[in-house]
Amino acid sequence: MLKNIGSNWALSAIQIVMFMVLVPFVANTLSLELYGSWEVIVNFTGPMQLLALGIPMATVRHITAAIAEGKPEEAERVIGTSMTLSLLLGLVALALGSIVYQFASQAILTSDRWSLTPADLKDTQQALLAMLLLVGSSFALRLPYAIFDAHHDFVVRNLIQGAGFLLRFALTLVALSWKPSTTVLAGVLITVAICEFLVATRVSSKRHRPLRVRPGRPDGPLVKKLFAFGIFAFLINMGSVLAFQIDATVIGLFLEPEHVVEYALGNKIFEQFITLVLAIGMVAMPMATDLWSRKDPKGVTTVFLKWSKISTSLVLLVGGYLIVFGPEFLEVWLGESYTPQVGVVMQILMASFFFFLPMRGVALPVLMGIGKTRGPGYGLLAMGLSNLAISLFLVQHYGILGVAFGTVIPNVIFSVFFLWWTCKHLELSMDAYLKYVVQKSIFGALPAVAFLLIVRRWVETPNWWIVLSAGVAYSAIFMLSQVFFVYRNDAYTDPLALIRSKLGARQA
Repeated sequence: MLKNIGSNWALSAIQIVMFMVLVPFVANTLSLELYGSWEVIVNFTGPMQLLALGIPMATVRHITAAIAEGKPEEAERVIGTSMTLSLLLGLVALALGSIVYQFASQAILTSDRWSLTPADLKDTQQALLAMLLLVGSSFALRLPYAIFDAHHDFVVRNLIQGAGFLLRFALTLVALSWKPSTTVLAGVLITVAICEFLVATRVSSKRHRPLRVRPGRPDGPLVKKLFAFGIFAFLINMGSVLAFQIDATVIGLFLEPEHVVEYALGNKIFEQFITLVLAIGMVAMPMATDLWSRKDPKGVTTVFLKWSKISTSLVLLVGGYLIVFGPEFLEVWLGESYTPQVGVVMQILMASFFFFLPMRGVALPVLMGIGKTRGPGYGLLAMGLSNLAISLFLVQHYGILGVAFGTVIPNVIFSVFFLWWTCKHLELSMDAYLKYVVQKSIFGALPAVAFLLIVRRWVETPNWWIVLSAGVAYSAIFMLSQVFFVYRNDAYTDPLALIRSKLGARQA
């Protein structure tokens, strides 16, 4: 499991490096209006992914269960049925996309607040159409990865995705330098998606025989099972979209393009931060399904506790730096695009992610893996709707900071609910969870955070050298504290014991 999660983290590292280069490059290459328009396009088309109705996640779970039970024919039926359903749902998405196109064009892009030139408006509308086409086809284009996930073949899957990221990186730099256009950005994404599908399908057909990615005749009972599980995965995805991907649309309805850009830049870094935690969940869900299918609930509890503590350490590592030194980092990284509002938005959002990310990264995937989908589904949907309602109210009084608080409040409340729900189904007391996962982790983070506070007090004009050297020193102090205090004599993860055993094996 560690190897698979490690490969996910390596993929996340590639994403982060690309992200660090591409975000300021795109923001500074496009005009302010075009970049704001692109953020609105992404926020409008993102919710369209919900029309997949949780089929991809349901496919992974059912293929995993079929493989664990030694039923390859059942796995083939799952793939064929899922592919057919994905194609049909893609057609539905394309049909509904025409409504989204009309609303986005009339409500925001052509409004007086945005004042796009005729050329920019045409470019943005073409990009919106292209992104709607991508969403409609992505349900089927992403399906081959479900087979890799079900076989725990994350290393190879990540190599394919990593190659796709590098292709996207190169194409974005070259194409956008040639023509600063949102249509060009959309074209890059479509090209990469098609290339990844072709490669993933070819590799999977060789590694996972006899399973093949192709449409099949829908199996009635199987369709019901997929939708029974998928509907709650759909609710989880809908809640996530409402909580994290709809904010730019809310801001665009009430404020000017520059405010959309400010919020997007303050929120942008969390897209990559979340992938580090979701890298655990991608492996935890099929692992929990496998253990649950083998009647091993204690194994599931072990996975939950072990990786909850690791994800908490990861969140504290990155989050501690962002809370204390985040504005200085953003100022150096974004350059002319940075405003003080960007840093404040980032700090407000980070406060809630201390609570939410360990739940999203481990607790929810474990619950999905063991089939306990009702709580996460309704819970995340309620969280997303609460975020939308609070943000719509606060944006009119407090601007983008109101939208940030509209995200924070539901995040914290529902994180507590998700923890309680998971502990209940695993027959684990919350006291035992807090004592093992949280207690030492918080105390272990204090020395590194104290160091950053001291450094920040003496920094007047941040630069790359200060930002990076402070980050490296902070990380070193944090890791030493983890190894010698937080994980010392740990029941599941003890780095010192692992090192001693390796040294002893070599000497023997």
